[in-house]
This record gives sequence, structure tokens and C-alpha cells, in this order.
Amino acid sequence: MKTVPIPAVILAKLMNMLRFGLLGLMFALLSCAPDATVEKAQYSAKIVGDWQGTVGDMKERISFSADGKFVSQVRPRGFISNTLGQGITGTIRGTWVITGNVASMHIDSAEDETVLNKTTTSTIESFKQNELVVRSSNGETSTFVRAI
Repeated sequence: MKTVPIPAVILAKLMNMLRFGLLGLMFALLSCAPDATVEKAQYSAKIVGDWQGTVGDMKERISFSADGKFVSQVRPRGFISNTLGQGITGTIRGTWVITGNVASMHIDSAEDETVLNKTTTSTIESFKQNELVVRSSNGETSTFVRAI
């Protein structure tokens, strides 16, 4: 098969298109920066997804659905429990709503019956695209990061 050289003018245009395409991609990625602050009006839309953090001495993974439901799995911290999944202490399910900067969660299902049909609230102290800092009603602050 015979190769045909590309004229310099066409090659230059292709290179410019590639440069502008990469530049556009770079700006698109920067606009989705993980430290971008979420506006309060967008809290309910942007919280949807999976988050993980530490509350007291327990690891928690929580999934917020767009339909207003959540599922949380709580387990003790520690090398074995984190790496092998040992010591899971429970799954909690329910509904969530955010009003202003206050997140309320009503528990519909839990392995620990003492928390059934209870509602808990937390104040959103800081909300970035991939980091959520909340303060519980008892004053404890916890940080969650978006799970990948």
C-alpha cells in the first residue's frame, strides 16, 4: 500500500483542530472541578449518589436516590472490618429531604429496631462536588466523600 503525504496546510489545520479540541476538553474538566462549591438550591440534586465517611467511630456508606430514598450501611472502623467487610453492624433504609441546609432522614427499615420510625436531622456545613460536611443535632461534625 502506498502512503500519500498530507499537505502541510491540511496538517496544520488538523493540528489546530486537535489543539482547540484538547483546550475545550480541559475547560470542560475544570468546570467539573471536585472542589467546586454546590449552591444551596442544588443540594437535593447534587447529593444523589454514593457517599462514604466516618461518624464517631463507625464507617458509613450512604446512597441517596433521586426518588428521595436512602440506604446506609454502618460498620466499625478498623483494618479487618474495612478490608474484609467483617463486623457490619447494619443497614438502614428510609427517606430523605433537604430544606435549605438541613437534611432530614426518616428511618423506615433498620436491623436495630430501636431506630425504626425515627427522624434525624443534620445541618450541611459545607457542600462541594465531591465532599460533604454535616453537623448532627448533637453537634458532631462528619465529612463524607463521594464514592467512586
